[in-house]
Amino acid sequence: MSIQTIFLVLLGAAVFVIGTTNIRAYLRQQKPGSILNGKVLSVKPVEKRDKEERLVQHYYELMVQCSGGGKTFNEKIESTMEYEKGEELKLVRNGSKVVPLSGRGVSFAMALSIALIGMGLAVFPIVYRNTGEKEGSVVLVLLLLLAGAVCCMSFLRDRGKHLTAMEGEITDILYYRSGDNKKFSKPVESYYPLIKCSIREKEKSFLSAYNSRTKGAYKTGAKVKLFYDEEAGCIVEKKASPMLIVMTVLFWLTALVGLISIIGG
Repeated sequence: MSIQTIFLVLLGAAVFVIGTTNIRAYLRQQKPGSILNGKVLSVKPVEKRDKEERLVQHYYELMVQCSGGGKTFNEKIESTMEYEKGEELKLVRNGSKVVPLSGRGVSFAMALSIALIGMGLAVFPIVYRNTGEKEGSVVLVLLLLLAGAVCCMSFLRDRGKHLTAMEGEITDILYYRSGDNKKFSKPVESYYPLIKCSIREKEKSFLSAYNSRTKGAYKTGAKVKLFYDEEAGCIVEKKASPMLIVMTVLFWLTALVGLISIIGG
């Protein structure tokens, strides 16, 4: 096998794992009793700074009363989102843990498409080598069509949500470092903004899910645009980019050119 073939197979395997992981996450949420209602009983903020006074740890320890499936129990949960005592939230079982429900999950159709793309990438070089150029081109066209469908579904799903625009402010920057200084490698440094916003006249702080490896990418006091998903009851940091539609068009046009080439050949 060539290096390119090995790379495509490994890339396909990685994409396939991402797709199947999302499929399992979706199916797990469909099980009876997986989605729970929670009520915050107590909140304990946890914060840690290093010797240089950089924020290196920031989360909230919540004691939550969980109810669902005819059962009620208390669970200790760690959350990067701030909650108040008495506040209600949606929870989901994640293996043996219970975690706050996130609005960032993908649909079953999208997860299945991602898994199929991974499978196609993994088998494409083998099909191309063993059966010929035409059959390999058919696989490539199908991959491009699926990739376009994933981009399109992601954009439409996000834009179909009822989001309310709001403003947040960066109050601090969390510094995260993984690895140590070695002869041939350096530790990976990341910076996460800590954001404060107001929802229904209540202030909330949360650690952004987005980061940068560039020091100074985020500035304390800077304003950021946020959105609130009323249906899911969660903060959305970014809307789906219009570039997803551009990518959809490019994937499908390329697939069309390939299809015409196959038919003409």
